[in-house]
Amino acid sequence: GSAGTIEKHYTINELCGILKMSFERVRQLIRREPGVLCFAPECPSKRRTRIMYRVPESVLQRILRRSANPAA
Repeated sequence: GSAGTIEKHYTINELCGILKMSFERVRQLIRREPGVLCFAPECPSKRRTRIMYRVPESVLQRILRRSANPAA
């Protein structure tokens, strides 16, 4: 991409539709992927922290290339 351009970022729900996978499967797929953005908003009223993930287009393309050619 050119300098100053912000690439599209996907939510897990968007990726579920694109990849035809369950929420949990997509979450496992991207959870430790380099380049994925993780946001953990402060929410003192809840015991569990809800982590929000945003997956850049370039990271999605890398995941798709790797799964299309797992031997590489």
